Order: sequence, then C-alpha cells, then structure tokens
Amino acid sequence: MASNPVIVNPAQSDPLAQLRDIHMPTPIETWPPAPGWFLLAALGLILLAGGLFWLYRRWRRNRYRREARRQLQLLLAKYERRQDRALWLADCAELLKRTALTRYPRDQVANLTGEAWVRFLDRTAGTEEFSMGAGQALIDGNYRPTTNVDVHKLHALAAHWIAHHGELPAMEDAA
Repeated sequence: MASNPVIVNPAQSDPLAQLRDIHMPTPIETWPPAPGWFLLAALGLILLAGGLFWLYRRWRRNRYRREARRQLQLLLAKYERRQDRALWLADCAELLKRTALTRYPRDQVANLTGEAWVRFLDRTAGTEEFSMGAGQALIDGNYRPTTNVDVHKLHALAAHWIAHHGELPAMEDAA
C-alpha cells in the first residue's frame, strides 16, 4: 500500500499564525482631568491670590520708605547745589524723625533727642554707626557753630536706616 502523502495546510501547522495581530489600547483622554487636578488648580489659584495680596499689602506698608528715600535724594541734590552742611543736617534729622514717627509709636519716638535718638536709630537698624560713626553729627551737630559732617557718609547711613529699619527691640533693663 502506498502511503498517501498528507498535504498539510501551512496555517494549520503553525499555531501562531492563527493568532490575531496586536491591538493597541485606545489613547487615554486628556479631558476632563481627574478631580485631583481641579483641586490642585484651585489650591494654586488660592495661593497665587494670597501671594499677590501679601505683596500688595507689603508694597502699601512700605510706601513711607519709598517717599523717605525720594526725599533724602532731594536733600542731597539740594546740598550739592548750595553746599550748606548745617541746612542739610537739619533737614536730614527732620526727615529721619518724620520717618520714625510714621513707623513707630509716637510716645516712643517723639521726645527722643541727642544720644537717645541715635541709640534708637542704632537699635532699629541693628548698627552702631549712628552712635559711633558718621551719625554722631545728629547728636548735637545742629547746635555747633561749625558743622563738621561727612554729608555723603551720613546720607548713605540715613538711606540704609530708611531701607532696613525694623521692629523696635525690647529695651534693656537699666537696673
């Protein structure tokens, strides 16, 4: 008996050929986002609004500093024209006092003169330049017949105080 050759279908001999092709999943939709993203966006907007409000209040609170710096520049320009140290010193002292009265309680600032005044300026600026440096001219410079003051150093010191004065530190007990 002759063997009958069996004809094999190539598709039947390879079982992998019977599988369907790979199907990619449908793309994930980007809209609408998950609820957590809405919460995160709301939190971000709240923080942004709070930050802008804080910056606005700080800008408004420091208006007196900007005005004082502008006045100090005008005083220096006036000095450069007239070269009158006594007038500049009196105007600078007045500007510093007005600035301090704007920032600190009147009962703690208004009656300060001489050494107490420069100690106050030192304490609020965290320096010793008013009582030990160029600021000594503020103690009694207006009452001397000749005013020996370095206008540019005192101008820089006054500008520093205007820009950096802070909270009034607690007074040390004199006991």
